[in-house]
Amino acid sequence: MTDPPSHGRASYELPLAAERGPAARSDERACLPESLLLRHVMWVCSLRWIVVTILGAFGLLGLVQGGPLAWLALRPQGYWPLAAAGLLALANLAFIVHARGAARSPVTRGAHANLWGQIVADLMVLTVVIHNTGSLETYVPFAYLFHIVLACIFFPRSWSLAVTAVACGLYIACVALEEAGAIPAAGLYADASLRRLMDSLPGVRLFNVGWATLTWLVVWYLASHLSAMVQQRDHELAETNRRLVGAQQERMQHMLRTTHELKAPFSAIHANVQLLLRGYCGEVPAAARDVLGRVARRCQRLAGEIKEMLQLANLESKAQEPLPCAELDLAEVIATCIEQAGPVVAERQVAIEADLRPANAVAAEDHLRMLFGNLLANAIAYSHPGGRVRVECRLLPDGRPQVAIEDHGIGIRPEKLARVFDAYYRTDEAVRHNRESTGLGLAIVRTVAQTYGIRLRIESAPGVGTRCILTFPPMGRRLAPSRERKESDHGLPVDRGR
Repeated sequence: MTDPPSHGRASYELPLAAERGPAARSDERACLPESLLLRHVMWVCSLRWIVVTILGAFGLLGLVQGGPLAWLALRPQGYWPLAAAGLLALANLAFIVHARGAARSPVTRGAHANLWGQIVADLMVLTVVIHNTGSLETYVPFAYLFHIVLACIFFPRSWSLAVTAVACGLYIACVALEEAGAIPAAGLYADASLRRLMDSLPGVRLFNVGWATLTWLVVWYLASHLSAMVQQRDHELAETNRRLVGAQQERMQHMLRTTHELKAPFSAIHANVQLLLRGYCGEVPAAARDVLGRVARRCQRLAGEIKEMLQLANLESKAQEPLPCAELDLAEVIATCIEQAGPVVAERQVAIEADLRPANAVAAEDHLRMLFGNLLANAIAYSHPGGRVRVECRLLPDGRPQVAIEDHGIGIRPEKLARVFDAYYRTDEAVRHNRESTGLGLAIVRTVAQTYGIRLRIESAPGVGTRCILTFPPMGRRLAPSRERKESDHGLPVDRGR
């Protein structure tokens, strides 16, 4: 089983429920979501390699007698640039390892701690660089602005002010220690007359330090104000979205009750039509039999749609009690789903190839059957006659179970991939190929996957086919369901007390 997209397929990964962001708390409302922060963590780490390279190159050039530094009238810097580059590189490796670990547990707040560690480490190394290159006679101190602006983007305003205060404090402490003689004043220029001039004019030195500090505070105010405005708008949109989700939940409850009431009448109609077709009330004329056959097929389709509506409503309802879970072999569950799909496979003239290796996960069996059953049904329904569907199950090297279901059917256009998990959404190509689908199957798949923290990636291309890859969380870090209720094959609650 290979993970990368192939045959020019576009891909879309369904976001986990934890990655969509919980309700904002008052003290963290301006924080970016954890998943977005993790991406920024890796981006900042990649930028740090550039700084490491610059420091390393500067240190090596300083070791060359009569080299470029002498030509630029800069004095040799000794080994401190190489030491700073080495420490920064080791710290960067540690940050990358920590970020990758945090990415495997998106519900934790590892990205915040990682960014704080990066900023503090960078500010300390930068202060050392400022001291050695000249705290007053160069523009190097303004490099603090990089971290101030980044903090305004990543953190709430109070946190970014703390970063600004740390930067100002470190710079003032550096200048004060140099002034007091606690640390010898260093510099970048071979001619130290500029530094001596500043040392002889305390007012100029005080003005430079004050102006730099004021500049940092003004930049913090402007950047944090603009960032807060954008984040406030994002927060308002998130609040509106939560209200809409709440209204949708109420609508779902109403739909659940209404649909459940419709199920019994449709079942009765279908049963009576079957009795008529079998001659229970006498011989039925050919024309009437044709009409009754259409009624029976329509009832069967509506019964299937009602079943899926009930399943989806029960899955998304917050009023349901937690579902008891058990450790299951995914290969056995998939084999059962393939067996149940036998009649449809024969009708569609599609072959199923299965490579199922043992892989255990903790979940509710009914939910896994919904998950795999709907994906299999989609793969079969949108395959061409004589086509094949391949199903694979295995354990990844890191112990996570992975399942892939691939067909070579009509495929999905790239711009429509993100919408196929929406309830009742069907592409034009899907409607032309299969008019019997309800458009609810992948919505059920989405809900089950997000409930159990299953990473679902869909890869597809028109005319090539579609592949769905499900990567389950490790046994020790399973995202347990919190709102589902045990359901029968008809989407109704099951009493497990007997």
